Amino acid sequence: MSRTFRLDRLVASLPPRLADAVGASRLVLRLAAQIEQRLDTALAPEGITMRDYLALVLIADSEVEPLRPSDLGTTLDATRTQVTRLLDDLERRGLVQRLPGRGDRRTLELAQTPAAKELRERVASQVFAAYAEIWAEAGEQGTRQVRRLLGKVHKALGAPDLP
Repeated sequence: MSRTFRLDRLVASLPPRLADAVGASRLVLRLAAQIEQRLDTALAPEGITMRDYLALVLIADSEVEPLRPSDLGTTLDATRTQVTRLLDDLERRGLVQRLPGRGDRRTLELAQTPAAKELRERVASQVFAAYAEIWAEAGEQGTRQVRRLLGKVHKALGAPDLP
Protein backbone atom coordinates (compact mmCIF):
# COMPACT_ATOMS: atom_id res chain seq x y z
CA MET A 1 0.00 0.00 0.00
CA SER A 2 1.45 3.36 -0.97
CA ARG A 3 2.04 6.02 1.62
CA THR A 4 -0.12 8.48 -0.37
CA PHE A 5 -3.02 6.04 -0.51
CA ARG A 6 -2.76 5.38 3.24
CA LEU A 7 -2.83 9.11 4.03
CA ASP A 8 -5.75 9.67 1.66
CA ARG A 9 -7.67 6.84 3.32
CA LEU A 10 -6.96 8.15 6.82
CA VAL A 11 -7.89 11.72 5.90
CA ALA A 12 -11.07 10.52 4.18
CA SER A 13 -12.21 8.90 7.45
CA LEU A 14 -12.26 12.31 9.19
CA PRO A 15 -15.25 14.66 9.34
CA PRO A 16 -15.29 16.77 6.12
CA ARG A 17 -14.18 20.06 7.69
CA LEU A 18 -11.28 18.39 9.48
CA ALA A 19 -10.45 16.28 6.43
CA ASP A 20 -10.14 19.45 4.36
CA ALA A 21 -7.90 21.12 6.96
CA VAL A 22 -5.64 18.07 7.36
CA GLY A 23 -5.62 17.39 3.63
CA ALA A 24 -4.76 21.00 2.78
CA SER A 25 -1.99 21.04 5.39
CA ARG A 26 -0.49 17.80 4.07
CA LEU A 27 -0.73 19.13 0.53
CA VAL A 28 1.10 22.36 1.47
CA LEU A 29 3.89 20.39 3.14
CA ARG A 30 4.21 18.00 0.19
CA LEU A 31 4.07 20.84 -2.31
CA ALA A 32 6.83 22.72 -0.46
CA ALA A 33 9.05 19.63 -0.64
CA GLN A 34 8.27 19.15 -4.36
CA ILE A 35 8.99 22.80 -5.16
CA GLU A 36 12.31 22.63 -3.33
CA GLN A 37 13.18 19.41 -5.18
CA ARG A 38 12.27 20.93 -8.57
CA LEU A 39 14.38 24.02 -7.90
CA ASP A 40 17.27 21.92 -6.59
CA THR A 41 17.13 19.92 -9.84
CA ALA A 42 17.16 23.11 -11.93
CA LEU A 43 20.16 24.44 -9.99
CA ALA A 44 22.10 21.16 -9.75
CA PRO A 45 24.18 21.83 -12.90
CA GLU A 46 25.52 24.95 -11.15
CA GLY A 47 26.37 23.02 -7.98
CA ILE A 48 23.93 24.87 -5.73
CA THR A 49 20.59 24.19 -4.08
CA MET A 50 17.48 26.30 -3.69
CA ARG A 51 18.55 27.15 -0.13
CA ASP A 52 21.98 28.26 -1.38
CA TYR A 53 20.35 30.44 -4.02
CA LEU A 54 17.91 32.01 -1.57
CA ALA A 55 20.76 32.71 0.85
CA LEU A 56 22.77 34.38 -1.93
CA VAL A 57 19.77 36.53 -2.92
CA LEU A 58 19.22 37.62 0.67
CA ILE A 59 22.92 38.29 1.24
CA ALA A 60 23.05 40.38 -1.95
CA ASP A 61 20.37 42.61 -0.43
CA SER A 62 22.71 43.27 2.51
CA GLU A 63 24.26 46.02 0.42
CA VAL A 64 21.02 47.92 1.14
CA GLU A 65 20.40 46.63 4.66
CA PRO A 66 23.01 44.62 6.63
CA LEU A 67 22.18 40.93 7.06
CA ARG A 68 23.32 38.97 10.10
CA PRO A 69 23.47 35.17 10.18
CA SER A 70 20.55 35.13 12.65
CA ASP A 71 18.43 37.18 10.20
CA LEU A 72 19.27 34.71 7.45
CA GLY A 73 18.18 31.83 9.67
CA THR A 74 14.86 33.48 10.44
CA THR A 75 14.13 34.13 6.77
CA LEU A 76 15.16 30.62 5.69
CA ASP A 77 13.44 28.93 8.67
CA ALA A 78 16.78 27.38 9.52
CA THR A 79 18.42 26.59 12.85
CA ARG A 80 21.68 28.21 13.92
CA THR A 81 23.50 24.97 13.13
CA GLN A 82 21.98 24.81 9.64
CA VAL A 83 22.88 28.45 8.95
CA THR A 84 26.45 27.91 10.17
CA ARG A 85 26.86 24.89 7.88
CA LEU A 86 25.31 26.76 4.95
CA LEU A 87 27.57 29.79 5.45
CA ASP A 88 30.66 27.61 5.99
CA ASP A 89 29.95 25.93 2.64
CA LEU A 90 29.24 29.18 0.78
CA GLU A 91 32.33 30.81 2.31
CA ARG A 92 34.51 27.80 1.41
CA ARG A 93 33.31 28.13 -2.21
CA GLY A 94 34.20 31.83 -2.24
CA LEU A 95 30.60 33.07 -2.47
CA VAL A 96 30.11 34.71 0.93
CA GLN A 97 32.16 36.69 3.43
CA ARG A 98 31.51 37.12 7.14
CA LEU A 99 32.52 40.63 8.15
CA PRO A 100 32.55 42.49 11.47
CA GLY A 101 29.32 44.45 12.03
CA ARG A 102 29.38 48.08 10.93
CA GLY A 103 27.92 49.42 14.16
CA ASP A 104 29.04 46.68 16.53
CA ARG A 105 32.15 44.64 15.81
CA ARG A 106 30.85 41.86 18.11
CA THR A 107 28.25 41.04 15.46
CA LEU A 108 28.74 39.55 12.03
CA GLU A 109 27.35 40.82 8.75
CA LEU A 110 27.21 38.84 5.56
CA ALA A 111 28.47 40.05 2.20
CA GLN A 112 28.44 38.50 -1.25
CA THR A 113 31.58 38.13 -3.29
CA PRO A 114 31.88 39.01 -6.98
CA ALA A 115 31.66 35.26 -7.72
CA ALA A 116 28.32 35.09 -5.88
CA LYS A 117 26.95 38.03 -7.84
CA GLU A 118 27.99 36.41 -11.12
CA LEU A 119 26.47 33.06 -10.10
CA ARG A 120 23.19 34.65 -8.98
CA GLU A 121 22.87 36.56 -12.23
CA ARG A 122 23.70 33.47 -14.27
CA VAL A 123 21.12 31.20 -12.62
CA ALA A 124 18.27 33.69 -12.06
CA SER A 125 16.60 32.89 -15.38
CA GLN A 126 16.71 29.16 -14.57
CA VAL A 127 15.11 29.76 -11.18
CA PHE A 128 12.41 32.01 -12.63
CA ALA A 129 11.68 29.49 -15.38
CA ALA A 130 11.33 26.71 -12.80
CA TYR A 131 8.92 28.80 -10.71
CA ALA A 132 6.88 29.63 -13.83
CA GLU A 133 6.71 25.95 -14.77
CA ILE A 134 5.70 24.92 -11.24
CA TRP A 135 2.76 27.35 -11.17
CA ALA A 136 1.78 27.16 -14.86
CA GLU A 137 -1.15 24.82 -14.19
CA ALA A 138 -2.70 27.31 -11.75
CA GLY A 139 -2.30 30.24 -14.14
CA GLU A 140 -1.60 33.81 -13.09
CA GLN A 141 -4.95 34.39 -11.41
CA GLY A 142 -4.92 31.02 -9.65
CA THR A 143 -1.38 31.56 -8.42
CA ARG A 144 -2.38 34.98 -7.09
CA GLN A 145 -5.36 33.41 -5.28
CA VAL A 146 -3.22 30.67 -3.77
CA ARG A 147 -0.71 33.25 -2.57
CA ARG A 148 -3.47 35.36 -1.05
CA LEU A 149 -5.10 32.39 0.72
CA LEU A 150 -1.80 31.03 2.02
CA GLY A 151 -0.93 34.54 3.20
CA LYS A 152 -4.16 34.65 5.22
CA VAL A 153 -3.38 31.32 6.89
CA HIS A 154 0.21 32.46 7.49
CA LYS A 155 -1.00 35.65 9.16
CA ALA A 156 -3.62 33.80 11.23
CA LEU A 157 -0.83 31.63 12.63
CA GLY A 158 0.82 34.79 13.96
CA ALA A 159 3.65 34.87 11.48
CA PRO A 160 5.08 38.20 10.28
CA ASP A 161 3.80 39.61 7.01
CA LEU A 162 5.31 38.33 3.79
CA PRO A 163 5.89 40.36 0.65
